[in-house]
Amino acid sequence: MIRPVDLGVCQGYEYEGDAARTAIALPGAMLAGMPALWYAFEPLLAEDWRIVLVWDQYLDRSEDPTAWARIRAEAAESYAGDVRLVLAKSLTTRAAGLVAERGWAGIWLTPLLDDAESVAGLRRRSAPALLVGGTADPSWDGELARELSDDVLEVGGADHGLARIDQAPLIAAAVRAFSARLLRA
Repeated sequence: MIRPVDLGVCQGYEYEGDAARTAIALPGAMLAGMPALWYAFEPLLAEDWRIVLVWDQYLDRSEDPTAWARIRAEAAESYAGDVRLVLAKSLTTRAAGLVAERGWAGIWLTPLLDDAESVAGLRRRSAPALLVGGTADPSWDGELARELSDDVLEVGGADHGLARIDQAPLIAAAVRAFSARLLRA
């Protein structure tokens, strides 16, 4: 079951599932990170994860992007309670420092690997991370991604949107494998 929720700073949706498997999903700058974000959290729903999805867009470009991402992640955490996993798309890589502080595992879709602050947050993490990006994305650096994590999905020819339907099964398979390892840990 899905229901709309008020996260205070923005709207969200809660997808019911096992509360011991709670994930928060953070949007990209536009369209709440869809459809790429959906490709990543649909396999989790099938495995009975509870997901709190932040539904917002980064429209005011004068606002600090790190503060924007962090505030939404904290609002989702406040609503969700005990969080085990974060899914983030693009701009919300800026929340990587908060995710590292909390010790959460992360699935990073089109992470901003050309952004020093995002990379620094990813480097500080202690929990597992899956990085997903495409070779046609200017913010993707496959070599750096593999330095940051052993769990990397690099999609040949994929751009920053990571939105083509033929990419969905690749993302879903990587997420399922990553999630299975988290649950065994």
